[in-house]
Amino acid sequence: MTKPKELTIIGCVPARYASSRLPGKPLCDIAGKPMILHVVEKASLCKSLSDVVVLTDDQRIFDVITHAGHNVTMTSESCASGTDRLAEYMPQSDADVFVNIQGDEVTLDPQHIDMLVDKFINQPHPQMGTLSHWCTDKDTLAAPSNVKVVTSTTGNALYFSRNMIPVTQNGDIPDKGQIHIGVYIYTRETLKKLMQLEQTPLEQTEKLEQLRALENDISINVTTLDDYQGLAVDTPEDLEKARKLFE
Repeated sequence: MTKPKELTIIGCVPARYASSRLPGKPLCDIAGKPMILHVVEKASLCKSLSDVVVLTDDQRIFDVITHAGHNVTMTSESCASGTDRLAEYMPQSDADVFVNIQGDEVTLDPQHIDMLVDKFINQPHPQMGTLSHWCTDKDTLAAPSNVKVVTSTTGNALYFSRNMIPVTQNGDIPDKGQIHIGVYIYTRETLKKLMQLEQTPLEQTEKLEQLRALENDISINVTTLDDYQGLAVDTPEDLEKARKLFE
């Protein structure tokens, strides 16, 4: 890790109780522990982060995090996305760089966060970054719950979609594709800009907050992992997979 000593990088975990696919998701039990605590504990192991804070709009989540001895801050229920929640919290922090860690990334690998941070801060003019991994399973690639991303030759995101991208000329799923991993990194300046922008047409269509950045010409550099074995809990089926995995 080559983080400059003067650079303050904070990890933020947005945690919303209301979820259309899995209500109360952050507090779902996995191996005797609320899901959100699995994520926070792993994030706290990241060497690149100065601190980790949970951002929630629900008193039940607030109480669980406080009781476990971790940092948590209440944010408004009106936040439409995790990025909006970070933007609301930002004035309370003096951090230079913010890492948005989704609260359902239960198998989060701290080393992957450190890889993302290291690549991001060593770019000439970083704005925003995220993670992805290669996948060859066609059922996984076809599932709308798995967000796909395509990138330029320099690793910048061209587009994100719940549909399969790319597809062959005949409309078939290719041999492999990139699955997006729910972790973002932003400079303070980028987060300020995003805070001033309204939801965009593509964001509203796909229900993907990162498209707001692309539609406003904010570059998103993608760190692609070759050997990712993670699991994001987005559906009841994912929850059962996570419980079996932790057993």
